[in-house]
Amino acid sequence: MNDNPPLSPLETARAILGEHFKNYVIIVQEYETPTSYEVTFSDPYAALGLMDCANNYHNQYLNASMDDDDVAWIWEDDDEEEED
Repeated sequence: MNDNPPLSPLETARAILGEHFKNYVIIVQEYETPTSYEVTFSDPYAALGLMDCANNYHNQYLNASMDDDDVAWIWEDDDEEEED
């Protein structure tokens, strides 16, 4: 029998990623504590690079090419419903 306590979900994810990837960053937030987070990574320098790349990618995703000069945005106002 194994006397070791079971791994937490974060420890399990870390073990699985560590088997398959040289560098990784895991950031999680529990339902019960929405203002806090847990983070783990394989290497602090690689984590910085991964998080920087992920931040750039995420900003581009959120902006949806709003800064792209080749995209023409047309804003239309919705007609407000009149009350009877």
